[in-house]
Amino acid sequence: MKFSVLTYNLLVNQALHELQSVVIRYKPDILFFQEVNTDEYNLKKIEKLGYKLADFSNSFLRFGKVYGVATFYNSKVFKLSKSESLNLPSSVYQIITFILKGQKNPRTVLRNEFTFVKNGSTITTYNIHLTPLYATNNLRIKQIKNTFSDLHLTKKNHVVIAGDFNFPYGRRRFEDLIGVYGLKEATNNIVYTLEKRILGLFQIRLKLDYVLYKNLSVKSNDTIHFKHSDHYPIFTVFNT
Repeated sequence: MKFSVLTYNLLVNQALHELQSVVIRYKPDILFFQEVNTDEYNLKKIEKLGYKLADFSNSFLRFGKVYGVATFYNSKVFKLSKSESLNLPSSVYQIITFILKGQKNPRTVLRNEFTFVKNGSTITTYNIHLTPLYATNNLRIKQIKNTFSDLHLTKKNHVVIAGDFNFPYGRRRFEDLIGVYGLKEATNNIVYTLEKRILGLFQIRLKLDYVLYKNLSVKSNDTIHFKHSDHYPIFTVFNT
């Protein structure tokens, strides 16, 4: 059975307005968003594109608005069975913010369990947004291990982990963990997923976004070159 997923860092919701054209063209069955505004009005705007909200989790505040991760799905293809948010280890920056402002918003991984409408088989998805570049890779490795060691990964059901891993350098260490935990990378054909210019002069290209899987096969995997976020959305088609 074929199904598709799309993961996209919306750059504090700036890329939301282009979602309609993405959905019409690619028709993904599951949507993983990072840096999405999680207020009710905004989430309902996405549902009007023909998707149901599986769940959301808050990650950080900016200019009085709350942003986080959110997962949506096509209810004609899947039924939602279970949803849970997993807290990840915090950075020094987050701890200092909590001490100074009394605000503690730990990074989270949003885990959802879906059932295929047609045959009743299950798939577990993880929507991930690790601590950004002001933290060290050591913290992100702890966060990755925290996610990968989740008991659901030991089951024989289908697994997809997608999102913004914010791992800018030394990726070999992270990518080695993918095999250690029995996962495979769908995005190994992609060289970079973030592209931006500093001061309009210096171009930066980094691979920060990944799609990982287990007990599935990849039919296709591509970046979509929209420019409304510094991240490119990734569209992946799987076979069960």
